[in-house]
Amino acid sequence: MTGVSLAIATSVTCLVVAPTLLRSWRRFDTYPRVGLAVWSALVILGWLSAIVLFLRVGLGESRGSLVSGLGSFAARLGDGHPLRGLGFREVVGLSLAFDVLLLMLGSLIRTGVTIAFNRRRHRSLVDLVAGHSDALIDVCVLAHPQPLAYFLPGRGGRVVVTQGAVDVLSSAELEAVVAHERGHHHGRHGAWLISLQALSPFVQFIPLARWAPTTVRMYLEMSADDFARRQVHRSALEGALGKVSLFSAAPLGAMGLTNDFSSRRLERLATSSPYLLDLAVVVAVVSASLSLVWSIVLGHL
Repeated sequence: MTGVSLAIATSVTCLVVAPTLLRSWRRFDTYPRVGLAVWSALVILGWLSAIVLFLRVGLGESRGSLVSGLGSFAARLGDGHPLRGLGFREVVGLSLAFDVLLLMLGSLIRTGVTIAFNRRRHRSLVDLVAGHSDALIDVCVLAHPQPLAYFLPGRGGRVVVTQGAVDVLSSAELEAVVAHERGHHHGRHGAWLISLQALSPFVQFIPLARWAPTTVRMYLEMSADDFARRQVHRSALEGALGKVSLFSAAPLGAMGLTNDFSSRRLERLATSSPYLLDLAVVVAVVSASLSLVWSIVLGHL
């Protein structure tokens, strides 16, 4: 298979076909870390292969690898004639490749800066007004009647609960909720939010961009549930999830206890999620993805 054919097949599969087939597939509910690995691979491979496809079209004069084609283009750029010898098809391909790359990088940088600023300001406010409880070590307690519990990523992180949450949850359920939020911290889930929100609205017509944020967020919540049920009794976590309809949504940039996916999360609590099996499949997905990236980028035109 030529590099162009492989790039087309990979981009169509990752951006359109696979998300359409996997978005309602519940097999990953038992193994959320595998789901995260698979959807992450779809995002990386899908957009990378699309960019590589446009580059290969734009560098059509090269008959070597993509690397040699880029080297030839860089040499022409150094001579001050980057478009010398290129036809309309090649110019359009190069334009699309750099446009997509710049839009994605710009969206990622803008989203990262915005979320980092909001989190830093929110942490300052929480540190200013929150109290602490002897029963909830390293947890910020806000004197507010509305039930709310969330993890605020950033420097040190903050697990925040309101007095309203303390009032509606039993002590065991409250411990389960705090363990769940600490699971987000342990799994470094805050970094995922930036990449999720960086999928700009201008590509929402693409199935992957439309469904990946919701699906990945669900697997992050399930991963935090798995962390919590290793710390507390399952019934406590089930009781907390049964009351999530009482809770408000988490602030921007935070990850909180909400009613999202609560029924699916409750269904899966009775199942096990073997860590070693998860790890083995994740390693296999990563290895296959790296091999495919190598073929897409270094394969011959």
